[in-house]
Amino acid sequence: MKLARANPTDRFGRLLVIITVAFLISGIQQEWATTVTTFVNLLLVVVAFRTTGVRSSMPVASAIALVATAAAVLSALADTDSNGAAISSFAQFSLLIFLVVALLRAVLAHDVVSIQTIIGAVAAYALIGLAFSWLYLGMSTVDSQQFSFDASVPSAFPEFSFVVLTTVGFGNQVPVEPFAARLTVIEAVIGQIFLATFVARLVALYPRRSAPPEKGVDSDQDR
Repeated sequence: MKLARANPTDRFGRLLVIITVAFLISGIQQEWATTVTTFVNLLLVVVAFRTTGVRSSMPVASAIALVATAAAVLSALADTDSNGAAISSFAQFSLLIFLVVALLRAVLAHDVVSIQTIIGAVAAYALIGLAFSWLYLGMSTVDSQQFSFDASVPSAFPEFSFVVLTTVGFGNQVPVEPFAARLTVIEAVIGQIFLATFVARLVALYPRRSAPPEKGVDSDQDR
């Protein structure tokens, strides 16, 4: 990658704002918060399609849009501990993983590294955290013994997911069953590799402004 101005069609900043809003809403310990977060994810799909260049006319994109809509409706209608809620959570996980891949493809398509490129990479990193939170919620809905907390407290899962992703260390929330523990290890490894290699490399390629020449110092051409 080289260095230059951002693609004017990129709106990675908007994606990052929507992801942040979804994360903040998910921290509200109310039943409606999970439903609202699902509809925010639906908005995220629309913005992501426009940002990453995924055309809604494509069969895969149409299927993803349909899954997002169905997951939002199912989340609004189903009880938090029902099979419908679990299906909605797994659908949200699949949806966000698709958006991570689409976003990374858009970032890697840049011939140059700009501030939008770095914001896009950070947005993809945050999407990974949100995606795994839905996966953990779905797992806990199916089997409440997977974690030390269960689906009755859905607001705990985004916090737990980002603790794992950033590897800051477990607090009062830990995986209990071996399968859940292995998934948390996978997320932690993904988070470390993503930050230490991909994002770090993009930041290293971002241009630094050189200091202006001091006054009174002639250039080589003037000598």
